[in-house]
Amino acid sequence: MRRKWIWHGIGAGIIGGILLGAFLWAVEEQSGRRVYTLLMNVDYIPVVNSVTYPATVEFLFHLVVSVILSVVLLWLVRRMRMLGSRVIVWLVTVNTLIGVLIWPVTSLSDRTPAPGDWASLAWWLAGHALYGTVLGWLNRETED
Repeated sequence: MRRKWIWHGIGAGIIGGILLGAFLWAVEEQSGRRVYTLLMNVDYIPVVNSVTYPATVEFLFHLVVSVILSVVLLWLVRRMRMLGSRVIVWLVTVNTLIGVLIWPVTSLSDRTPAPGDWASLAWWLAGHALYGTVLGWLNRETED
């Protein structure tokens, strides 16, 4: 099968998504910073926000997004012909920027950190950098 890189992207998205979720859950449990709650938050998505989902369903939503993002980013990595440590650096940078772009949604919910909560933002960005590192490491030498 010539598209086995897609399977690498799916696997990396599942592993990276689980690690991101576990990291932010541990931070929230230990510090009280609502960063895991933010990761699972759907308050700002019309229609979806009208239902209260069980924690497992919220986590599955997160994993679906993680897999889609991972496959798209791996496709971009392959298109730019990156290999090795360049992949890791690029994916850490991109995913940290994604974390920055997502952060403002904290203002759309009472359950998430305040937009000016710099400690929570630091943990949030550390989690997204970790996610990028995992994706990069798992896909640093992916070929067709």
